[in-house]
Amino acid sequence: MSNKFKEWHISLIEKVQKTTGISNYQIVWLSFIEGLIIGLIIGYLL
Repeated sequence: MSNKFKEWHISLIEKVQKTTGISNYQIVWLSFIEGLIIGLIIGYLL
């Protein structure tokens, strides 16, 4: 199951990259910023 999820996730990221034209580096930064925002919201609510 873990392998199927990983393959699905990779294919989804590749599809989004092709659609938007963003690079792997930009994906990493977007993920970091998203995690930071979610962490701040959770920290604020707790």
